[in-house]
Amino acid sequence: MIRASTYRLHPCTPARARKLHQLSGACRYVWNHFLANNRRRYKAWADTQRFCEDMLLGLVYERPEKPSVTFFSLGKAFTKLRAETDWLQDVSFTVVRYTLKRQADAWKRAFEHGGFPKFKSKRGNNGFTIPGNVRIKIGAVTGVRRLYVPKIGWCILSRSGGCPYDGAEAKQAVVKRVNGKWYCTVFYAVQEMATADNGLSVGIDRNVGQIALSTGWIIPLPDVSRLEARKRRYQRIMARRVEGSRRRRIARHRCAKASRKLVMVRKDWSHQTSRMITDAFGTVVMEDLNTQGMIRSAKGTADAPGTNVAAKAGLNRQILASAWSALRSNLEYKAVHFMGVDPKYTSQTCHACGVIAKRGRKSQSRFECPHCGYVGNADVNAALNILARGVGASGRGGSGIVRPVKRQRDMPVGGLAAVNLST
Repeated sequence: MIRASTYRLHPCTPARARKLHQLSGACRYVWNHFLANNRRRYKAWADTQRFCEDMLLGLVYERPEKPSVTFFSLGKAFTKLRAETDWLQDVSFTVVRYTLKRQADAWKRAFEHGGFPKFKSKRGNNGFTIPGNVRIKIGAVTGVRRLYVPKIGWCILSRSGGCPYDGAEAKQAVVKRVNGKWYCTVFYAVQEMATADNGLSVGIDRNVGQIALSTGWIIPLPDVSRLEARKRRYQRIMARRVEGSRRRRIARHRCAKASRKLVMVRKDWSHQTSRMITDAFGTVVMEDLNTQGMIRSAKGTADAPGTNVAAKAGLNRQILASAWSALRSNLEYKAVHFMGVDPKYTSQTCHACGVIAKRGRKSQSRFECPHCGYVGNADVNAALNILARGVGASGRGGSGIVRPVKRQRDMPVGGLAAVNLST
């Protein structure tokens, strides 16, 4: 298996920092240079094809071939460009050429699914990839981890908690500059370890701001209201300042820092929660939600304008901030068994008697079945239905009384693994 670990990269000297900027700029230049050439060639080929079809010249003259955008053809063109450009010879040939491997893959995806590759901006989070022969050494006495960047030298890697994959082979390293700081993600080839299935299963219902487990636990997302307020404040400051000014660049940098902090908080919650769940349960069942369809805009068209557009936009932002996709992707590779089920009527079905009660959900958190009288938490009821669909059990037999809902703050030390699940 391939597993990734992200480190903070320290150039250690101003000279190495300048060389990192030079290498990142060379990769950006090569990407934009070949993207412009390929777009121009492809447009000329498409225009020629259209002209031949309109004038029926394809019956007389041989049509030109489609421009090749494979890594092999782009690599040959890069070798010629590097021989003609002096400053490109000062940076690593292998690292810069691998940028065209990513562009070739992007063109392949564009021809299959649509969406052409875009140009890279100087203000973006630019970086480069060390494709192979990743050299990492650890000091025998100090324990300091270092990465060798071709034609630059050894740079220090630091990470809180150390590396979880010590001894594994490093296959690739991706270096990026984010908000003025350098980060490196190293991909390791890890031997897959067989994890024992403890025979326990859990259903998970994802909601805005929290998730509910079939065991009755409600796990909320961390409170990031202060970070979101800080981000909105810097966005307002940016809107008032002059484009291109130094004061606007400062506000933009601070806004980017707040945005990254938001992303890292949600990412950390996703990893911690998924690990806690997979340590306690061998089988995880979750809904197959069409998130892209759920966050589609309600604006409508000029002929048929939508209604409640502002409210739908706010709901879309909350769904995106709930990290649904990140949680699912983490559970998929951490769990021993993962299953996705059809989400239809999971929130409207009573898990005690199986009757679909459209009016059973009295509020956001309360479910009351009009058929059998079962009363409980609406999200936990949906999680129980999800579990029943996944494991093939009926999940029936509710007592018809209100079941206590367990919040994350009441969770014992050790997380879900410390709960007596037999009760």
